[in-house]
Amino acid sequence: MNKISKLSLAVALAGYGVAAVAAVEDAGHVQWGALEVTPAAKLQVGYDDNLYKEDDTETESPDSSTVYALGASSEFKAQRGLNEYALTLGALSKKFSQDSKHNFTDVNAAFAGHQEVNSRNRLDLDLGYAIGHDENSRVKEATDPSAPEYKKTTAGLKYGFGSTEAKMRFDLFGSYDKQDYKGTEGSDRRIKEYGAAAFYRFMPKTDLVFEVKDRQLGYTNVTAGADNNPDYDVLSYLLGLNWEATAKTTGFAKLARRERTASGIDKESFNGWEVGVSYMPVDRSVFQLSANRDYGLESDNPTSAAFTKSTATTLSWMYKATSKITTSVAYTLTNEDVEEAGQVQKERTLKDLTLSADWKVKRNATVSLSYTNSKRDEKAKAGDPDDATDFKRNVYMLTAELAI
Repeated sequence: MNKISKLSLAVALAGYGVAAVAAVEDAGHVQWGALEVTPAAKLQVGYDDNLYKEDDTETESPDSSTVYALGASSEFKAQRGLNEYALTLGALSKKFSQDSKHNFTDVNAAFAGHQEVNSRNRLDLDLGYAIGHDENSRVKEATDPSAPEYKKTTAGLKYGFGSTEAKMRFDLFGSYDKQDYKGTEGSDRRIKEYGAAAFYRFMPKTDLVFEVKDRQLGYTNVTAGADNNPDYDVLSYLLGLNWEATAKTTGFAKLARRERTASGIDKESFNGWEVGVSYMPVDRSVFQLSANRDYGLESDNPTSAAFTKSTATTLSWMYKATSKITTSVAYTLTNEDVEEAGQVQKERTLKDLTLSADWKVKRNATVSLSYTNSKRDEKAKAGDPDDATDFKRNVYMLTAELAI
């Protein structure tokens, strides 16, 4: 069988990103009472030619390294009718041949639940906790070259009211994302978002959507005065369409008006958008497009009141060549203006290209080869020209995955 299941493609595009979708055969599981348990293991070896994203105009030979990774995970899944619950536990250890002090081990746990209370009420819940590390970062290189460690807590809730086939239905949603760094290795940050969306079905499988959401972004360990406060709030009003017009295409497109407020500065606003489209011209091929324009945190200098206005677009294509071989390509282009005090400080362009090929050796075993090329161009518009940093990076990775 070399087909991709029909619109399980259903835009798993979350408004801000997209990944090529490759349908795979059931990896199998162990039945443990009412639970389906799927243990898995992953082994990786690769090469990174610019491990710390060093400026290629200042460093003739950026630090490079062979990369080794070993991971294990286990999913515990229970299903009853349309209700489904899943708990996933995982760990990943990475080692670098040229810099052992940068070695780290990440661990994570995630829970996802979907509850169909009745035909008119639905509830989705997501919870996550992780101890992770910022790979490619050496914020305290002089005293500690290890990868910065953080604890990350996430939660998401969505309540849907009204039949999915009704003329009108509504969603209420909220999410929380907090990242706390060990010691002073990084700037602790949190993002809180909540909102509501109304859907009006004016054509078969096509909805008019009106959405209002508020996103609060901030750093929790940064001391700043009223005129230098990195925290801010973004209120967005969106109007657009959701559709699954045919068996070949599904997606959404929304225009947005975004208002940004922060302590000590005037309110400002601009027009944005959120787009996600999945198109399957034939059963074995999928194109996906994701685009957004929004405000964002300026992670390069979180102690300032700087923020970004960014436009990001991702286009990906997945092709299932045979029942065992799948190829994919994804390209992301991001343009950012870094602003502070009403003035553009820097203009930044990021380009990422990823190529991969997966070989389904057996029903529960896959071997993958991937290549990622990243490039960043930055131009200072105000302030110190040396603050602008350019880099190029190539990463090659061979991965073997086994569902035990």
